[in-house]
Formats: sequence, structure tokens, C-alpha cells
Amino acid sequence: MKKIVLTLCIVVMVALAGGMAWAGGIVSFNKATAEELAAIEDVSIPADLAKAIVEYRTANGPFKEPTDLLKVPGMTQDFIEELNPVEKDGDIVFDPDAEPALAPSKC
Repeated sequence: MKKIVLTLCIVVMVALAGGMAWAGGIVSFNKATAEELAAIEDVSIPADLAKAIVEYRTANGPFKEPTDLLKVPGMTQDFIEELNPVEKDGDIVFDPDAEPALAPSKC
């Protein structure tokens, strides 16, 4: 019985943690898995770039500013403009309803 309760608690915790990465179409670059990042409907993030975002975050800590994503290997200025990462409640997120936050590339 204790094992069942413990298993259910773990399942609920995992479900809640996954819900923290996604909320109303908003996806956290600091909490989402590579699979969640690659599944963003409004922007097509290649699986290798989504994996690189998670690996960079794991090795270097959370993104503190939207431009920190430029440090991810494979990230380009043009692609970060397409992603339009914004700061929301102390997190760096993809928000499909956000106004463009980054200045366009001059190239």
C-alpha cells in the first residue's frame, strides 16, 4: 500500500513539474525538456537545438536574460528573433502572445 501511495505521489509531482514548463502556451526555456521545446507549435525548434538548450542550461545554470540563449551552440541571431524569448516572472520564456522583444539583426 505504501508503495502505491509513493508511486502516485511521484506521478503527481512529475505531472506538476511538467506543467510548470507549459502554461497557457508559454514555455519556459529554464524548465522545459528538449522534447517540450521541440514541440512548440508556433516555432519549429530543431531537436538538436532543443537538446543544446537543455544541455547548456544544465551545464551553466538558468538563463537570466533572453539574450543568454545566444550562448547556446547553434543558436543564431535570426533564430532567437523568431523564438522571441521574453522575461516573465523572473523566468525566460516563449510566449506566443508576446510583442517582439529583441531588436532585429542589422545584417
